Order: sequence, then C-alpha cells, then structure tokens
Amino acid sequence: MTPERALRALAWLARLLSWPFARFDIAGGEALNNEIDEVIIVVDHRSMYDVAAGLIVFARYGRAPRLLIERRYVEGTWTGPIARAIGAIPVDRAAGGSAAFAAAVESLAEGNTVLILPEGRLHRPGPDDPLSTGPASTGTARLAAVAGVPVVAAGMLGTDRVWPPGRYWPSLNPFRRRPTVTVRIADAPVPLSGTDRHADTDAIMAAVRDQMRRCQEAADARASVGGA
Repeated sequence: MTPERALRALAWLARLLSWPFARFDIAGGEALNNEIDEVIIVVDHRSMYDVAAGLIVFARYGRAPRLLIERRYVEGTWTGPIARAIGAIPVDRAAGGSAAFAAAVESLAEGNTVLILPEGRLHRPGPDDPLSTGPASTGTARLAAVAGVPVVAAGMLGTDRVWPPGRYWPSLNPFRRRPTVTVRIADAPVPLSGTDRHADTDAIMAAVRDQMRRCQEAADARASVGGA
C-alpha cells in the first residue's frame, strides 16, 4: 500500500473512531481547493488529537498530507508501523532536524502536501491569552523558501477537549455532549518574503492565530444559540 492510500485509509478510520466523542465544524480553505498539490499546511498544536483531527479535516479537501512528527513516534512499538506506513517524516531534534528537512523538501518535490505543527510541542495557553501560540521553529519558513511552495495557515480549537493534555487516552465520557472541534483554514497562502526566515515565521504564526480567532468567533456564535 502506498503512503497516500495508507493516509486516506487512516483518515477514514480516524473519522469513524472519532464519531462517538467529537464533532467537527470546518470552514474556509479555498487555498486548498486548487490543482497545486505541493503546499505546506501549518496548524496550532494543543492536543495529541491534533494529528488525527488534521487527517480527518484535510481529507475533506482531497489532501493526504505527509506528517512531520517526532522520531520517537516513528520508532515506537505501536506508533512506528503506522507512522512508517503513511510515510511520516521523522524529526530528530537532537541531530538538528537536517534529515527531516531534506526529506520534506524531497516530499514536496514529489508533489505531496506536507503538514507541520510549527510549535513542535503541545502549547498550553494561559487564561489571559487563550489564543496564544508557543515558540515556533523557523524551519517551516526555510522549507517554504527552499522548496518554493506556498504555506497555508489553519487554526484548530477544541482538540484539547477531546484529548486533554497529559492524558494517555481521549475523553470517552458517553454522558457528555460531544465537544466540537472548530477548524478554520485560510483562503489564501501566507505572504512570505522568502529571504527573512524570522519575519516569515512571525507571519506564519500570526496567520495561524488569525484562523484561531475565526475558530473562537464560530465557537462563540454556537454558544450564543445553545450549541457546543
């Protein structure tokens, strides 16, 4: 089975398994509704559920993105076979990530979509700034410049209600209303200079926060009429 077919199968399975404990509200993404396959999608990172949610969401746009994930998951006893089957790109931070960077460039050159969580680690926002993001690597901006591909920003809110940080399993409470994962995707790529990776990284994360604000507005609108 090719990585693309494995990704689509995994997205289908994730959607099936998610049905009892998560709902989705997805909008935007005109930038993904085109014939250009070579694109980097970036999204915020708040929960272990983000990867599964990303596969579910972007499959609706006909995308089977290659994932950049920590090396330990690619080598894990349980996660390893799945990660390798879907063509996940292992990131070895201790080695500087150069191998992952080269693999991502190659994957984009082959016409694949690549999904990146630029923060690299789970971010737990404080009560004073619930839509904040954590420190982001400049690798995404550098990858976009070297590969010559656009970056599309997305925001996801609610994944941490499905799978709270610090837990080994999602919240499987049959007596509560299923939380809604709200997803908003930009309709146009992030404008980047291609020469200043620090400024471009700031622009990428600002675009992610813009989509997170759209998510929050949608969640507030649902709450005002009694939705979750």
